[in-house]
Amino acid sequence: MSAYVLPFPSPAHARRPVVQPMPHENACGLGRDPRFAIPQYFVTVSGVRTAFADSGGSGPPVLFIHGLAGNVAHWVEVVPAFTLRHRVLAIDLPGHGETDRVPGTYRIDHYVDHVVAFLDALGIDKVAVVGHSMGGMVSLGLAIHHPSRVTSAVLVNPAGMARLPTLLRWAGHLVLRRRLLDFLLPRVWKNGILSNVFYTDNEYTRAFIRMVESAQDKTDAHRLVQDIAILMHELRGDLLDRDYATSLGSIDIPIGVIWGEKDRLVPARLLHAAAKRLANGRAEEIPRCGHMPNIEVPERVARFIESVIGRSERADPAAPTTPTPIKSKRDAKVRTR
Repeated sequence: MSAYVLPFPSPAHARRPVVQPMPHENACGLGRDPRFAIPQYFVTVSGVRTAFADSGGSGPPVLFIHGLAGNVAHWVEVVPAFTLRHRVLAIDLPGHGETDRVPGTYRIDHYVDHVVAFLDALGIDKVAVVGHSMGGMVSLGLAIHHPSRVTSAVLVNPAGMARLPTLLRWAGHLVLRRRLLDFLLPRVWKNGILSNVFYTDNEYTRAFIRMVESAQDKTDAHRLVQDIAILMHELRGDLLDRDYATSLGSIDIPIGVIWGEKDRLVPARLLHAAAKRLANGRAEEIPRCGHMPNIEVPERVARFIESVIGRSERADPAAPTTPTPIKSKRDAKVRTR
């Protein structure tokens, strides 16, 4: 792997970050799809050794952010569509993948700050951002709190799109605690979580499940479940109490929301309601698709991403546009063929 060269110069007053190629054993480590072909690296950001992928392209940069318990390789089927025209980046958030574990810091706002510091370290001014599930919350946080750094945003089955009913929040705060999660997760991980991620059985979903299952021995599986328990415990306030949908109408950049109709983790009805709040964007529902369309129907997701980020490249993102939210399931199925 060749030495890393910053495509964008760092500010004169900033120290050039030390970027190291990721060893093969890390690049193909726990939960990482070996088919993920974009070179991977380490860079220290705010004292945290952070793993990321970077195609090194010279086109407008696009940053992909995974969901809870994910990593850069969750975009294995999507990112190849963008490497010819864009500089493609993806990041392992703290506590995920090959990035350092820093318990006590897992909050959406902290992740937003970490991504901004990551962009600063690489000398990147602006990016189009694509986030899945929890990564959608991080992407929205970037668009809301750092609008000058984001050219457009695409949210794939985003979490945090509604404040849950009081009873569900109360129950969630009881269940999403470390001791209970340590007991429950090993028992429900495969049959209770993986089985609810996808709706369609196809070559992509089978490859993902094979990768997850084959990459783990008992020690790895224990480590992965332990990491997830810590993340869910610390992120429970954000996951249960946040409602980013109320801010969708105030975002001026091109924004898109795409989701699977059969999502069992983030109900489609919540995303229908959120889509109606879009002031400057579009929405698309995918029939017969679950929580990870980036794996289940990657070509469809790639086309949608391109349609949104292409707007920011063709026109002034502040120019008024006509919103195109989904009105119904029937409308979604007809309009998105």
